Amino acid sequence: MSASKRIGIGVIGLGRVSPAHVEGYLSLPDEAFVAAVCDIDAQKTAAVSEELGVQGFTDYHDLLAHPAVDAVVILLPHLLHHSVVEAAVAAGRHVTVEKPLAVSERQCWELIEAARAGGVVLSVSENSRFVESYLRIKEVLDADRIGDIRLVRAFIYGSAVAELADPDEPWKHEKYGFAAVLDAATHFFYVLRWMFEPVVSVQATVRHWSAEHGVPASEVEDGAVVTGRFTNGGHFSIEVALNIEVPWGERFEVYGDRGSVVCDQLADPVVTFHQDASDVGSALPGVKVDPLAWRAVSMHRGAADFVRAVRSGHAPAVTAEDATYAVRLAEAAYRSVQAGGAEIAM
Repeated sequence: MSASKRIGIGVIGLGRVSPAHVEGYLSLPDEAFVAAVCDIDAQKTAAVSEELGVQGFTDYHDLLAHPAVDAVVILLPHLLHHSVVEAAVAAGRHVTVEKPLAVSERQCWELIEAARAGGVVLSVSENSRFVESYLRIKEVLDADRIGDIRLVRAFIYGSAVAELADPDEPWKHEKYGFAAVLDAATHFFYVLRWMFEPVVSVQATVRHWSAEHGVPASEVEDGAVVTGRFTNGGHFSIEVALNIEVPWGERFEVYGDRGSVVCDQLADPVVTFHQDASDVGSALPGVKVDPLAWRAVSMHRGAADFVRAVRSGHAPAVTAEDATYAVRLAEAAYRSVQAGGAEIAM
């Protein structure tokens, strides 16, 4: 595709997360434009298509046939990712899909092979790759200011209770829905792949607070603790709590033998570096405190990366292969849960 061509974007799925994605593409007027939108809710489709001045569809096959659509962003329930991505690739459209890429590693590899055969870009909208503070932490790691990793800790927190109880979005409380492991922990499973040594084992436990406190239909876990080991002997721990009544946040800590960083999206400063046990710490420069918009900003950056990958022919920052690794860890975590928290070798 010509690097000078503006990319026509089709948006499939107009749920809660869609505005941040759409804003990202609208912020690139010289590189891309929103060509069409689609949702099975006709009223929602009509409202968004009128607001944007583009054609709206209630069947994604019709959007894929629209001649102005070069690429699609898929923002659908996880269980639909495989079939809709497969159809988009078959239609010759470049694709980015909200994480997870699919609900199993096997499905992910099927999509990767289809995209390779079709010669189209396949990426995953994994915003963690574009969070400013995490980019700065990666720089610190690459500069070897942390040294050998002793422990990595992550905590994803916020409230999904109302969403799990929403009768208009039943998929969220059904299997493969808004689950602490598959939906939330996969963010940091991807970060483990991006920043650290390979994972050699995983252990996990889950909680069902919502199901026990007023959302009895919920089949998904709203809490989880996933721990494991790296090849170099270091450990990691990822905790997810989706029943916490505070703004959505993430905490990310990296402890090594030369230094450590502590990051929290709701703190000021967001990231602190400690040289050793006697150092009270100093803020890493270049990270803006923005507790309400940090996620949306990272999504905008992800949109820009996808557009530039399509226009240039280069690989996107978030490859489908790395996103598949995150799904592999999620499946291992679920196997551990089913085995009573047993250690699962990778």
